[in-house]
Parts: sequence; C-alpha cells; structure tokens
Amino acid sequence: MPLKKERARIVYETCLGVPVRACQWQALKKQLQDAQMPLTFKNLQFVAKCKKVAPRKAIASHVLTLVVESATDLSGEVKGAVIKDYVYKKQPSISKHKFYRVFRSAGMSYRNDGTYSISELGEVLYKLFA
Repeated sequence: MPLKKERARIVYETCLGVPVRACQWQALKKQLQDAQMPLTFKNLQFVAKCKKVAPRKAIASHVLTLVVESATDLSGEVKGAVIKDYVYKKQPSISKHKFYRVFRSAGMSYRNDGTYSISELGEVLYKLFA
C-alpha cells in the first residue's frame, strides 16, 4: 500500500539516516515513478539501502528498472552461474573484476554452485547495473 507523500519522505530519511533536500526528494520520487515503483515502505527501504551502498551514484530509473526486472526474472533461489550469465546478458560491458568485487563489498562470497536468494542480491544487482 503506497504511503502518504509526507510520510514517505520521513520513512526514506529514516532509512537513509540523513535528511534530504526537497529537490533531492522530488528527483527520487520521479525516478521511482519512472521505474514504476510505488512509494511503499519496502521500496523506499530498498532505495535507501542502494544509496548507502553506492553513495556517489545518483538513483536512476533505468537502473531501478533493471533491478526490478532482474528480481522478477530470477525469482526465488538462484545458482551463482545463472546470476552471472544473466548479468552478462543484460550488461556485457561489466568486467569480471567488478562482478566479483561487488559480491565481496556486499559481504558475500561468489560461487558458481552457490545458491542466492533474490532478496539478498538486491544491492549486488544495483551496484552491478549502476
């Protein structure tokens, strides 16, 4: 269920841990709208987590769309090899070093035969596509 506008901003700022300016909030709302992500608690929490993971990157709707699309395509538990093939199909320009580094920076080790849930891969996918 979407949150009220003023409540949504408070939820985002709480999840992020810092206040955001009005222009930043408007830009974020537009990016979420473009990615067809309603202002729900779960979506705002995910975007705040992504912003913490990649603080120097601006939240972009095409990246959010790719992450949401990936989550629907790779539903449930997924093997590492499937994730790797999927990511390289979507973003062939990603280097092998960046792929493994993103997993390490998220506190996970990558294994081809390892099983990962989509909920724990959200920030990894965001950093890969950003």
